[in-house]
Amino acid sequence: MSGKTIIISSTGLDLKDYRQAAIETCLKLELFPLAMEHFEVMGLGATEGSKLKLDRADGYVGIFAHRYGYIEQGHDKSVTEIEFEYAGERGLERLCFLVDPKYPWSPEAWDYKNYERLQQFKSHLSETVLRGLFTTLDDFKAKLMPTLVEWKERHGYGRAMSTPGEVDVKTAAAAPPHPALVIGREGDVSKLKARFRIVGNLPKEPVTVIRGWPGVGKTTLVNALAYDPEVGSAFPDGVLWTAVGEAPNPLGELTAWARALGARETLEAHNLEEVIGRVRALLRDKKMFLIVDDVWASEAAAPFKVAGPNCATLFTTRFGDVARELATTPADIYVLGQLSPGDGLALLSRLAPTFVEQHAHESQLLLDDLECLPLAIRVAGRLLEAEASMGWPVNDLLREISDGKKLLEGVAPDDRLDPRTGTIPTVSILLRQSTNRLDEETRKRFAYLGPFAPKPATFDLNAMQAIWRADDARPTARKLADRGLLEPIIGTGRFQMHAVLVMHARSLLQTGVSSHG
Repeated sequence: MSGKTIIISSTGLDLKDYRQAAIETCLKLELFPLAMEHFEVMGLGATEGSKLKLDRADGYVGIFAHRYGYIEQGHDKSVTEIEFEYAGERGLERLCFLVDPKYPWSPEAWDYKNYERLQQFKSHLSETVLRGLFTTLDDFKAKLMPTLVEWKERHGYGRAMSTPGEVDVKTAAAAPPHPALVIGREGDVSKLKARFRIVGNLPKEPVTVIRGWPGVGKTTLVNALAYDPEVGSAFPDGVLWTAVGEAPNPLGELTAWARALGARETLEAHNLEEVIGRVRALLRDKKMFLIVDDVWASEAAAPFKVAGPNCATLFTTRFGDVARELATTPADIYVLGQLSPGDGLALLSRLAPTFVEQHAHESQLLLDDLECLPLAIRVAGRLLEAEASMGWPVNDLLREISDGKKLLEGVAPDDRLDPRTGTIPTVSILLRQSTNRLDEETRKRFAYLGPFAPKPATFDLNAMQAIWRADDARPTARKLADRGLLEPIIGTGRFQMHAVLVMHARSLLQTGVSSHG
């Protein structure tokens, strides 16, 4: 069971980062976080509005530091204290975290005017419920995650035991979502199963790193593997999954892995080394499949190399240098390519059946323009079907998609939800995640390739040197390849840029190449 609502209660600006961390943690656990950031206009006062939300909540998380909070006119207590009391009246389990009184806190974030009221509230809180102390943001994250995992288990919201033939996904954050649409990856699934000796008789490879273009479908592929029945049979103790991303928290994620593996006692470990040792010991005799998705830096993923001898670990990354650093040998890297034209058409037909039926020739031309990148097909298919199903002409929209404008502005599929903001980014924002990490000169050189890109977009070193007016193009080409923005064509001396990245490069020139927005 999932989708349970958790109220996040605290004062506002002084605990903004901690509130955001709580929102992100809830989303990872497939809980719906409800915080003041999400309150819509209801025509009610703050107190009554909070009570209305609590009436719909299944759980309560309170975060408290050194501010008492807003006291609404007509009330003698702060909204924060009233929320705590009303949650108790409703019978909700209240999970409370207080800042350690010894931890340094900015003087500007203290509420000296209501100091006595705050102390009385904290004293009442401590007498009423069990509470934990926190210090840094990372410390708070590491303590909140296992607390919510245990809360789900106590209240029967955890994943039920698997039925025969079903994969038991034990998870630190949340089970990876079931991929809604997996088309054209049957060959990749078979090859990866062979690496894990699930099929065939090749030697089992303990580590595999999947690398590929942004938007090529790495996450969809590993999510499909997580729920594959043959994977479940080969790894009967289950699957452990995490997504590392740009803001890794290995201490919190591995602590939750330990919980999922049966470490029911309170983990008092305050350092990563101790938690790594605990998880490694728990996995020593297990047969488990470990998935570490969306790795941005090898040092963030290295702590997850905890597998026992009968386990297998799968990493995904868009970055060539990260893949090489995580792989034991080059053979450990599996490059995931774009879909074949036939599979691209099958995917587009599922997403935009009206458009494909009415515009067969244009469908083929569009797939050529998008070079069968799954992310681009999914976004374009949604836009085109909306127009075609209304009986409206699609020629202008097709042109804008092929030119890049509509595609880059398009909202990504919902499995790209950003848990930090609770929003789904545009394709442009997703691609900027890669280019924003480049130094300014390299980012400019990437952008300058856009207007000169032939079709298909391939360049040799001489062409790049001419475009960049550089004596030696190799250092920049290597950086761009490491960042997943260029792909060397082995044996030719040329480099390929995907058509969607060409669109992105051109947009950087149009909007100001030095911008990180």
